Amino acid sequence: MRLRAASALTGYHMKKLFLSLFLCSFSLVLSADDSALPPKAALDVIKADDLLKHIKVLASDEYEGRAPGSKGEDLSVEYITEQFKALGLKPGNPNGSYLQEVPLAGITTTPSAQFTVNGDTIELEFPEDYVASSARLQKDITVDDSEIVFVGYGIVAPDYGWDDYKDVDVKGKTILMLINDPPIADPGSPTQLDPKMFKGRAMTYYGRWTYKYEIAAEKGAAAAVIIHETEPAAYPYSVVQTSWSKENFEIDQPNKNMDQVAIRSWITLDLAKHLLAESKQDFDDLKLAALSKNFRPVPIDAKADFHLKQAVRSFKSHNVVGKIDGRDPKLKDEWLLYTAHWDHLGRHPELEGDQIFNGALDNASGVAAILELADAHMHLPAPTKRSVL
Repeated sequence: MRLRAASALTGYHMKKLFLSLFLCSFSLVLSADDSALPPKAALDVIKADDLLKHIKVLASDEYEGRAPGSKGEDLSVEYITEQFKALGLKPGNPNGSYLQEVPLAGITTTPSAQFTVNGDTIELEFPEDYVASSARLQKDITVDDSEIVFVGYGIVAPDYGWDDYKDVDVKGKTILMLINDPPIADPGSPTQLDPKMFKGRAMTYYGRWTYKYEIAAEKGAAAAVIIHETEPAAYPYSVVQTSWSKENFEIDQPNKNMDQVAIRSWITLDLAKHLLAESKQDFDDLKLAALSKNFRPVPIDAKADFHLKQAVRSFKSHNVVGKIDGRDPKLKDEWLLYTAHWDHLGRHPELEGDQIFNGALDNASGVAAILELADAHMHLPAPTKRSVL
């Protein structure tokens, strides 16, 4: 049972962590009511023991890691609903219930892939060299003989005067790109990042893998491949392996997500360097060139083949929604939203020994914080002017 994270947050440290969270978020609400800090009656209900109690329940082996569409979802949704009811929150769904139905699809992908350079084939080992999947709800997806193009960071950001694609047509091609935002040096202090370009050290949405796949679909690419690097990604390749080698979940859209890029992939830095070297390109040179607004996509003398076999299961998942009506007739239709995801990685029966990813920190702790915040709201002398969801 993976509960070490929970035990590390007991007592004083848990109280301090969640009280800080509470003060920051709750003060935003009360500032609209001309109060600088929450009153003592509300603060006093925030207790380390209560936080830990919720975490221990949600992160217990009984909940089996809280994967969507599993026994763990049923138990989690029931627990949160009962807590909302006990606290006196009203149902937050306009239909009068606490539950918001979410159409999801679970996708388990078995991929195969290869690169071809000068007639020689580079066979890719899954998941050691790469991962690949698709948001499209299809059982078989194939991309054959697709030209590879390096597109730098794969970003089109008019607000920063940045376009990695320029006028290059990548329809039907496999685009190869870097993770994160371009780290642009500050002209006035070259050892620092320019805060005016992609918010300096902070990652913008342009740097996230989700954006990179979205813009790939918009550009009509057949496959989008991100080169993993630990420092700019902020996590090792092992995280990519774990996350993308299991069942993943997508919203089950009416169009079955056919507007998404067909292939979403990550490859290791070593594989990227090998591919580029075989194609008479140098990774470091390309990465340096990608730091310029004048960068243009670079065709790679190589082609890619991907084949995905996907097991797709559609089901109804649920959000749990509780509300507290605001007291001001003019402001009660404005809302403060507190959110936390209840789900985690579930159970992996292929593992030996402990198979459950309990998710104490990610994110039983967040749900516990939401429940304590709700309790504190209910202990205010009067509701806030604005409504709370």
